[in-house]
Amino acid sequence: MECNAFSPLATAQLPAAARLLSSACCPDKDLLLLVTRIAGRDRMSLWKVGGAKTWEVDVGANGGGIVGFDWSPDGQSIAVAHDPPSITIHSIQDGHEERSLRIECLVREDFKLTGVWWRSQEKSVQISPDIFRRNNVITGSAHSILRTLPLLDGLQDDSHQISATDLFAFQGTQTHTSRPSVIPDVMRSWPTLQTDPFTASINVSSSTRTAEDGVVDEVDETNVNSLLTAAGSNGDIHFFLDGAYPIGAVVLGAKTSITTLFKDPKLPVIYVHPQVSVAAKNLTDLRPTIIHLPLLEQRDVRDFAKLSTTARELAWYIMRVINEMRSAWMGSETSSGARELGPRWLRALVTKQREQFGQENPQPVLNLTTLLVTGRASEALSDFLGSGEQMSERGIQKWESTVTEALVKIRDYSEKRLSPACQYLYVVLEEVSGWSKLPTLFSSFQIPGEIVEQSLILLKRGIILSNWLAATARRELNRFKEFISWLRFEIAAANPSNETPPPIQHDILEVNQYLMSGLESSSIDKWFIGVVPSFSLQELGIPSQDLLLSSTLQYARQTLAQPDQLVWHMNTDPAEVTEMDRNLHALVEDLISKCRLLFDRSTGAATRAATVSYGSGSAIGKENMSSPTLPDNRNCRERVVFNQSKGDFQQYFAVHTPYSENRAFLCLLRHRYEDSGPTFRVDVALLQCCTVQDDEASINMEILAFEFFDDHCMIILYRLPPDGGTFIGTVHYDDLEYQELRWEFHVTLLVREELMECALRRLEAGELALTPIPIKRCRALDGYRTGTVQLAVNGRVGRRIACVLDNKGTTLETFDMEDDEITEESMDGERE
Repeated sequence: MECNAFSPLATAQLPAAARLLSSACCPDKDLLLLVTRIAGRDRMSLWKVGGAKTWEVDVGANGGGIVGFDWSPDGQSIAVAHDPPSITIHSIQDGHEERSLRIECLVREDFKLTGVWWRSQEKSVQISPDIFRRNNVITGSAHSILRTLPLLDGLQDDSHQISATDLFAFQGTQTHTSRPSVIPDVMRSWPTLQTDPFTASINVSSSTRTAEDGVVDEVDETNVNSLLTAAGSNGDIHFFLDGAYPIGAVVLGAKTSITTLFKDPKLPVIYVHPQVSVAAKNLTDLRPTIIHLPLLEQRDVRDFAKLSTTARELAWYIMRVINEMRSAWMGSETSSGARELGPRWLRALVTKQREQFGQENPQPVLNLTTLLVTGRASEALSDFLGSGEQMSERGIQKWESTVTEALVKIRDYSEKRLSPACQYLYVVLEEVSGWSKLPTLFSSFQIPGEIVEQSLILLKRGIILSNWLAATARRELNRFKEFISWLRFEIAAANPSNETPPPIQHDILEVNQYLMSGLESSSIDKWFIGVVPSFSLQELGIPSQDLLLSSTLQYARQTLAQPDQLVWHMNTDPAEVTEMDRNLHALVEDLISKCRLLFDRSTGAATRAATVSYGSGSAIGKENMSSPTLPDNRNCRERVVFNQSKGDFQQYFAVHTPYSENRAFLCLLRHRYEDSGPTFRVDVALLQCCTVQDDEASINMEILAFEFFDDHCMIILYRLPPDGGTFIGTVHYDDLEYQELRWEFHVTLLVREELMECALRRLEAGELALTPIPIKRCRALDGYRTGTVQLAVNGRVGRRIACVLDNKGTTLETFDMEDDEITEESMDGERE
């Protein structure tokens, strides 16, 4: 036994007591994650294995805590499970929250999350290259059409506001705090994959473009088709495609949690070991429960998720365009709108007429109209035009620029952004409508066809109203310019000078129209106030029949055959159009809520089509079960080894439990997932908590912590009494002398606790051999003389480290666990 192995990397003194979870080490980077609790909130900090802290961020609002976390397959994100139940995804760069995943509690009684796992899926090798680089987009689909359309102008994304602390704090030392998101709930809860504006034909800044946008850098697709899985305390397992898109949940049984989850690297098949709570005891199934998601083997779920993602991007774009137009015209909480300037100017005139000239019932619009027609102003109006802050060139210029900018924005946004975005969304929903008409193939998606049709009707109205608004804003802008030109002319006339008065350049009729329907109240207001529009296309004069070329030509021939039909027919009454509801803001809100509901109902297709196969002897659903007599203070660890050459899975389960006052054991169980039937083979290795010294003397040890390191080795922390020091060592668990464990074949309940109790009975009967723990390599630790110790490891080749945290949670040590022999074996295993 080598007693001076493993080089220490760093020792860090933490400012506060921390927790070291078993998943703390990043698999593909020299990083680890610690959790501390300060002022009733959990704080997550990322550290380098060299001992330097990278960032720290507060998580767990409402006094909640972190249940667990896991790293994304690409190593760029961290999935954190919270209590109360929620999942947040944080960036590994600075710890900010990238998104929050909604957890629907299927069984609401005392629901808590118990664990989270993020597993990748190997990509199939493409035999023939795609010479046209369609990127798996079907020709003629909505995404294929969107790729040929012009890009929509990008909008400023204010979803991540930056504070002064973020700008000026020293990199690596700042503590981030969660700020309220500006994204509305309807968008935050929309089922979506990773945001991809470019696929929705929305322009993005060059700094955020990927390889598909024309940048040379390749896109990391490690997370594609990965599954983020969150398990609850009531037997429900929630799945998220790519760590973002919810695909529903599977319920195993009441009072059931998950201790182990393993995903087939190539197939959407998940192996879990349920743990059932019975009479204050936990019984864990020995045989795995297999969850098969067959829809994930095809492209249907991902295609629909892409449609949902594109629809969300377009809906969010439409909402922001509407909000910007509404803020520019109607004002917001922080600024006043352009429409307020005209009424404010009239109110100033009314105040002068009432207070300074004694007019009890002033009529400013009538006075202005009289001035326009006759050229003669009343005494109050003449005084108002000749003096006052409102009549200064600076005031007129500010009024003109504010209203002009607002009307130009409304005109351009509605014509060049809003209308095309509604058309792009219409293309997406048309494809969804096609899915809803295929009940045989897509019955699991449960697409509500009536909601699709209602959304399409709303989009048609939105396209009409946006173009109508652009025309109204263009006409309003022309009239406003004529009004300002006339106002400047009258101001110059009310303030005579030696200079030659300017010539008349305004259109009297346009100025009069603005006085009547633009100065005090504008028709543009109707696009932002009122109820949701419910007009039909026929009310606007649009024919009810389809406008295909063949039907249009047929209608033209019929009309030409009857000369009396060639007279002009009035399609609609202009008076009815004037009174029509046209609140585009309310229409967009109704449209977005319907679209979100449409895609939200279809997210559970994969889990609705899932098949759940319970292992033989499962404890789920069993009643009147006898509980084993094993103590509760057991420390358990599990690992599933995938043999690529044989294509099978072998699970190792290790448990450390005190058996008597002077004897403690480390029990390892081994079995294959592919074995079937009630007589499948289980091998056991019973290790007495003692080690053999070089002089072949046996000495007892106290196991403090242990973790599976890789497919061959296990790391253990142990203490030699009475004061022999604390050590970190390695055990090759695959080389142990496993013995077949035989049990009574009439037993129908196969749980780990029963088998461990059976193994101990066989030991007492002399049917099983007991061996000391074979420590291969070890190193003495300086501290850790008393108390518990926390351990986290990373056994990936090239990053083989172990992290140890003392019982106070303030001293963290990291060790280089590289071993040439183990490394060669691991690399050989990977080559196989």
